Amino acid sequence: MSSQSESADQELAENGETGTTGTIEGIDLTLTPLQYHYLSLLQRLIALQNSYQVDPDYETWKMNAINKAIYSTLRDSIEANIGEAAKELLRKAHQVN
Repeated sequence: MSSQSESADQELAENGETGTTGTIEGIDLTLTPLQYHYLSLLQRLIALQNSYQVDPDYETWKMNAINKAIYSTLRDSIEANIGEAAKELLRKAHQVN
């Protein structure tokens, strides 16, 4: 999974997501920096989950860890009052797959 973590780090560097707020595609809300952090983290975890499913070095315990991280981020999003937006991101991800 080392190639997965390298691509996630590279994605962060390319997008310039170092403490600035922005918009989340498909979400029409004004977000606080913390809310933006949770939703962008959720997007990255969903992308990691999708790419790891077809990884030739797939291991169940790693996918379980990714799923738990997604669940934890969803709970954080709910606490930050953006639970519906987070659930929408998850719904969209499952529709594509």
